[in-house]
Amino acid sequence: MRGIVLIMLTLLTFVFFRSEEARSQDKLEMGLFGGVSYYLGDLNHSQQFKSPRPAFGFIARYVISDRLAAKLNIIGGGIAGKYPANGECYPDKLFLGTGTSSTGREPSTLSYSFERMLVDVGVTGEFNFRSFDHMFNQDQSRFAPYMTIGLATTIYKSYKDDATGKTDFVLSLPFGLGMKYKVNKWLRVGAEWTMRKSFADDLDYVDPEQADINTNDPFGSGVHKLTHNNDWYSFCGFTVTASMWPRKLSCNDGLRNFNK
Repeated sequence: MRGIVLIMLTLLTFVFFRSEEARSQDKLEMGLFGGVSYYLGDLNHSQQFKSPRPAFGFIARYVISDRLAAKLNIIGGGIAGKYPANGECYPDKLFLGTGTSSTGREPSTLSYSFERMLVDVGVTGEFNFRSFDHMFNQDQSRFAPYMTIGLATTIYKSYKDDATGKTDFVLSLPFGLGMKYKVNKWLRVGAEWTMRKSFADDLDYVDPEQADINTNDPFGSGVHKLTHNNDWYSFCGFTVTASMWPRKLSCNDGLRNFNK
């Protein structure tokens, strides 16, 4: 946390003390992400923002044009879930005639919970729905909503094949929506909500010794489809970036007022 604060102070110092005489278009932005993360999977099929945990990270955006940018994300966040949740539990048909489970436990005593940290490293494309920071029309192009999609890897501690846990890397597919605003020549702020479809089904499997339930089928539905066999997670929060590498525009050297 102390390191993140120091990075933020450095960026703010750079933004407010950089010379106002420079005239150019952005090429590279760097900054921070802060918000929440949460999980969707076998223990939470569809409820958004359930059991949110803090998420923080670093982002770098390379501007290709006023409509397109490429972005690097390195974000760490927590996810959590539990069984039973919202009164849901194993259906009666899974228990033996005495009203107890095959393990001899009463249905009400079956429980499971998990909480873990993961790191997401990805590269995404940003496609602006309107012109953003256009070199000849910057006053009217300070704000833009955008969609984002790309590739990432999820780094987490897996217990699936090793009871002591080992660091694992799996592919994930990030996509989502966001908006960004140019505050001044050097400062940008934004908000973004993205989903990550991971190619892993054990993000909710953290303690094999305490798993009273089958985490792949916690509610006893008996249904296991290819389209629903992966865990998802999401990041939602705010971004603050600073222009670090202005683009040189030699063909417009004579225009001194286009970057106000």
